[in-house]
Amino acid sequence: MNIRISILTLALIITLPMLAQTRDIAQSYALEGQANYVGSLEIMRELAATDAAEPFYQVRIAWLEYLLGRYERAISSYRKAISLRDNLDARIGIINCRLALGDYRLALNAADSLLVEHSHNTQVLTKAAYAAYMLKEYSQAADYYTRIIQLYPWDMEIRGYLVNNLYLAGKVKEAKAEYKLLKKYYPLSGIVAQYKGVLE
Repeated sequence: MNIRISILTLALIITLPMLAQTRDIAQSYALEGQANYVGSLEIMRELAATDAAEPFYQVRIAWLEYLLGRYERAISSYRKAISLRDNLDARIGIINCRLALGDYRLALNAADSLLVEHSHNTQVLTKAAYAAYMLKEYSQAADYYTRIIQLYPWDMEIRGYLVNNLYLAGKVKEAKAEYKLLKKYYPLSGIVAQYKGVLE
């Protein structure tokens, strides 16, 4: 009987590590899809331990930490990814974390730094605009939204944000002009309803 238990124990000792090795990135994605971020993160940490030079694993670890609300840990993982290979995904990830932490000045500074090289990146522009808005720097926020509208003139959500920030910045004439276009192209906008008695 003791021999049988010993054989089963030995079999488990040999088999468990092999089972652990069968976990792969597809399982991590599947668990993330089920909102099991902790399980998904565990797999990514295992993968990163087997290939420490892989920057994508660090980006994915950071993303899962972000989803778990562990923003400082996410920033650390994003920085590790950048040290392995500089990439815009990780830099934007850091900005997202800064915004989530309410570090709007740091987020805006990071976005402005990226915009030097990536001046037409709408992801970075919208994050910069949001940070400026949260800092009550409405004129600056409007400038970012204007840059996006120049690239995508039919983005009515962005035009609505532009109207709002122009008005808050005291640029009423410009706000009225943008409001008129917003009402013409997308009269169902919440901004149209909000400013109906103000900008018409």
